[in-house]
Amino acid sequence: MEQYDKEFLDYMKTKYKLTLDEATNGTEQQIIKFAVAWNVWKQAKNTFYKRERDSVAVFMSTDHSRLDYILQEFRKSKKAGETKQLFLEFKNGIERHMKWEEDILFPIVKQKLGDDSAMIDELLLQHNRIRDDLKGISAGLKTRDAALESDLEQLLAGHDKMEEEGIYPWIDDYVEDKAKREALSRMV
Repeated sequence: MEQYDKEFLDYMKTKYKLTLDEATNGTEQQIIKFAVAWNVWKQAKNTFYKRERDSVAVFMSTDHSRLDYILQEFRKSKKAGETKQLFLEFKNGIERHMKWEEDILFPIVKQKLGDDSAMIDELLLQHNRIRDDLKGISAGLKTRDAALESDLEQLLAGHDKMEEEGIYPWIDDYVEDKAKREALSRMV
């Protein structure tokens, strides 16, 4: 049997309410839906990784878009199980994204700019605020704090813009291709 990645299985469960076991033992329509979705998923991933892995701006901005979509789905969700699953998917994704920035990308900028990298310090402060909002939302998942969710959404909008218009293009323009490819290869 083919190995399905966790991200795909989570997507199928969230989007189509279809697990691997249900698809394997389900109706013909469920089996076909699962197989077609998997083939599209693999093709999209292969295309993305082959074509877009040379640009930090494209790779990280695409991840921002993916995370924004999950956050929007979480905010719209009214079902407790679905809400929790979407929040955990978002939380894990944003934490991974911030780790890529903090461990891989920001050090590259700081090394090149030294004391002129005040924007990185600001982004790191915002990462701490994002983590605080995540803790608050996680603690109140059952009661849902719309103000806290809105704060996170607004914080991310400004934060993402700073990165997408400043940091990521700067890395693409001023970091050597070899170093950039090495950094991107570590973001998996």
